Amino acid sequence: MKIEKVYAVYFSPTNGTKHYAEGIARRISAEFESIDLTRPEVREKSYQFSETDLVVFGTPVYTRRVPDIQGGIFDRLWGSNTPAVFTVCYGNRNFDDALLEEKNLLEERGFRGVAASAWIAPHSFSDKIAAGRPDGQDEEALDRFVEQLRPVLAGEIPAGLTIRGEFPYREGMKLPFHPAGEEGCIGCGTCVGVCPTGAIDAADPTKTDGSKCINCMACVKACPTHARKLSNPMYLDMVAKLEDNLTKQRQEPEFFF
Repeated sequence: MKIEKVYAVYFSPTNGTKHYAEGIARRISAEFESIDLTRPEVREKSYQFSETDLVVFGTPVYTRRVPDIQGGIFDRLWGSNTPAVFTVCYGNRNFDDALLEEKNLLEERGFRGVAASAWIAPHSFSDKIAAGRPDGQDEEALDRFVEQLRPVLAGEIPAGLTIRGEFPYREGMKLPFHPAGEEGCIGCGTCVGVCPTGAIDAADPTKTDGSKCINCMACVKACPTHARKLSNPMYLDMVAKLEDNLTKQRQEPEFFF
């Protein structure tokens, strides 16, 4: 492969996926370029990549799958037999079918997988799950992944890349509740600015459009007065069970070549 330009292209509402996608790209080339698809205005632009580009893609895993947003994440990206590294980031449970789904979506758009990896960051619903990740061990894993990737990049694009996952994909879970502004909301609009799907009403930030919200919790983490919450009893019970189950064992990154 002749690689002239390296890109990190990611959807990352709470920056875990960004850290890993950019971490891989930076280790390959200090002059890499980032395209942050988290912002709706960036997703509205079209991007064409050539066979001399290398694109490191990244998405988080939400309820087993690639985030399901209106307009899609990758729908305005096209490759031309463009080599790609596929990555996902998840909250210490399992990446299920998301990495395979990402690969399939992008290979349909002209990208060709040369490697893939799955990484761990704090769970969207709880900072107690995978707390402190990415950490020093994860940084060392990034080093190892790129070391193993370099000889692959020095050769031809592989004929096929096998990734763990099931097809047809397992159904993701649609949550019937969403965060909203509660007592203490000062209407500053911080949540509006960080929402990746335009689900929060700028005129009344206490409201959330449930048809657009993906429960990424970016708004909750960014709220300066901690007034943005999800207080539904079913959600709180689910979080308690997740914390009980997912704080006992450390998941490690997985690589695919």
